[in-house]
Amino acid sequence: MGTHCRQGAWVVSGPRDVSAALASSALSVAPAGGQAAGGSAAELIGQMARFSDGGDHRRRRALVMQMLPPVAEITTAAGARANHHLLRRTSDFDIMPMARQLPAEVLGRGLGLEPAEADRAAVLTGMLCDGVTPVLRARPVTPGCADGAATELTALLRQRLGTTDAEQITAAVSVLFQARDATAALIGSAVLAASGNGHGPRSPGQRVDHVLRHDAPVQCTRRAAVADVTIGGATVPSGSAVWIFVATAEQGAGMPATFGTGPHACPGAAHATAIARQVVAVIAADGWRPLPGQRVDFEARPNLRVPARVLVTRS
Repeated sequence: MGTHCRQGAWVVSGPRDVSAALASSALSVAPAGGQAAGGSAAELIGQMARFSDGGDHRRRRALVMQMLPPVAEITTAAGARANHHLLRRTSDFDIMPMARQLPAEVLGRGLGLEPAEADRAAVLTGMLCDGVTPVLRARPVTPGCADGAATELTALLRQRLGTTDAEQITAAVSVLFQARDATAALIGSAVLAASGNGHGPRSPGQRVDHVLRHDAPVQCTRRAAVADVTIGGATVPSGSAVWIFVATAEQGAGMPATFGTGPHACPGAAHATAIARQVVAVIAADGWRPLPGQRVDFEARPNLRVPARVLVTRS
């Protein structure tokens, strides 16, 4: 249908229009817009590069890039943590709790946190994500839970990083925050990709790549028009809400479209891919495979495809 208005919001799809929208300075990143309206959690998220524009975005993104640990280090750590999570597993279980926790654990250690601190930071990151990320159906979240998590997480990172610079601390939080849900979605869907009829991707790495191209974890991203802008022959008026369907921009080459392009392209794409490949490889090497016949439901999210649970078995 091209760029068009649907139910009061504008929809952008297709490689050309998506690229134009993601590069346009007339489209501002939308706030996280989850359950936390106001409070310390919303304030913290609003100061992240992911939710900033212009000079603030460039400065904050540079800090994130400086803090990201080397991909090789993260790859090794992800394999070790996956093995740890699988220790003493003998019966069917749901891998999604591990998929949600492990990326932030690994990245937290890469930021310099002690193991116990990294594990706690991963829990707090989950609480923060659950409070501020957009959902289609309200989660059973305790009021103030996200604010408490934001306060504890920033205090933990402030002490470990040895800095009082608010933007450095926020950049460290954002490394954990951005990795959590999208990487969990990638891991869960890649494990499920092993349950095909034998004609699908075979190796763990191929399954991850297949999901990135054909079952994108991040389906779309939101923007707000701050000026009239023409995309794909249609004029989006200032003040409009805009949904950019990045998954429709996939062309099968280059960086997977799910990571976005332009100024806000995912800075941790290589890290997320490496973590997912290692986790999926360890699960497969340990003899686990998707439980046949299970029903697969997805979280009620407007922008992500996160499996609610993925049961695996050795039988």
